[in-house]
This record gives sequence, structure tokens and C-alpha cells, in this order.
Amino acid sequence: MTKCPYCGFEGGFKLLKTWKFKWYNVHYHECPRCSRKFRFYTGVSPRGKKSEFIIRVGAPRRAGGAGG
Repeated sequence: MTKCPYCGFEGGFKLLKTWKFKWYNVHYHECPRCSRKFRFYTGVSPRGKKSEFIIRVGAPRRAGGAGG
């Protein structure tokens, strides 16, 4: 079961878009509780290794940085 990386909600997410990236199927979701978006990647590599991971989208950036 997929879990929101921001608020931890588990359940029905709003599916915004799907596509293939290399050997991954990518599902772009929006959480109904916190309204934040994330990508859920699933797939099997050419070597047979199964993997699933989540990438946050639009996470706030830290203030500061290099330069002045």
C-alpha cells in the first residue's frame, strides 16, 4: 500500500498521470488529506531486481544557499 511521504496518509490517492520511465511505471498522485503531490515508481530492472520508491514533488527548499 502506498503511503503519503508528507503526512503518512494511507488510502485512496487522486491519480493525476501515469507514464513509463525506463523499466519503471510512474504514477503521479495527489494526497486527499494534505493536497501535496508525489511520484510512485514501480518496476523490475533488466537484472530482475524489483524496486518501488517514492519521490516527493514540490518539496519546499531550504533558505540560504551559496552566495551572498
